[in-house]
Amino acid sequence: MLNIILSQETMLFDNNCKILLITVLSIIVILQNTTNWLLRPGSSSSSSLMRYDNFLFDIVYTYVNGSNEEYKREKEYWFSIYQPLLGSDRLQKRHSISSSLSKDNNELCFSLRSIEKFMPSFHGHIYVVTDQIPNWLNISKSQSQLRVISTKDIIDHRYLPTFNSHAIEANLHKIPHLKEFYLYFNDDYILGRAVSIKDFFVDRRCPVIYGDDRLTSNTNIALNIHKKAMLNTNFLLDNLVPSTNLNASDRHFLPHAPHPIRKSIAKEVWLSKFTNIHRAQSSHRFRDMNDVHPIYFISRYLIEQSNVCVEQRRMKSACRFDGEDFCNQ
Repeated sequence: MLNIILSQETMLFDNNCKILLITVLSIIVILQNTTNWLLRPGSSSSSSLMRYDNFLFDIVYTYVNGSNEEYKREKEYWFSIYQPLLGSDRLQKRHSISSSLSKDNNELCFSLRSIEKFMPSFHGHIYVVTDQIPNWLNISKSQSQLRVISTKDIIDHRYLPTFNSHAIEANLHKIPHLKEFYLYFNDDYILGRAVSIKDFFVDRRCPVIYGDDRLTSNTNIALNIHKKAMLNTNFLLDNLVPSTNLNASDRHFLPHAPHPIRKSIAKEVWLSKFTNIHRAQSSHRFRDMNDVHPIYFISRYLIEQSNVCVEQRRMKSACRFDGEDFCNQ
């Protein structure tokens, strides 16, 4: 992780400073690895996520720089074609084309730094799904741990370019060499303190699904594209064979936080159960009132329909920084 990001200031060091810095960092890495080796599998460590019987998983990001002028021009061009065809009933300009929703404030950089700080023993791969590489990201220095995945690697070329995060999220299971277990991050998810493997997976196989304190059935929440995607997903879930785990009135919004996913379940949903929905969603170049919410869909399917183990927890929609009452207590 130490070499994933090189800021421009790094280039100001002279050779002697670089040699000294590399020496110090090497010593730190050696000491860290020695400490990790001394800790038994399963023993607690507030600074490490990866120490649980060598349980390996990946991290997947989606990233777009909505501030890029070329990107904005291309987005507006395609929107001018699709809006007359689909109409305002399906495309909401505020949610479909607004650059404020994808404005780049270097959150991805801060997010990667937070993983480096609070998940220092993470040994899986980090996949960033994007067609734009940030100028601060030096892939050649990533030691192959970080890999950039283009949308053309996972989405049918007929549906490109896409400006729809729902379409991209519905195809993450196609990332080459992606592990069975992975954490899905938006580029603005930033860890604020050390996390444990059990915050995301228990017993090396059971995803922890968080819901916040808002119900998707709450009619007081404005019906925008985001809410409609939740309701569309609920409709599909309601029409599946009833499950003993089903409680349609207790479906909560997902919090703005990392989400653990099993690739095999995502493939089951999109490739076996809902192939037509997947094809339609992939073809939507913009967020659409007919979309489903892919991450919410997979999470609820895990809870209600799959035969794999899952643990549900509640996370407050507003986090208070007051010690024990922090987010998921």
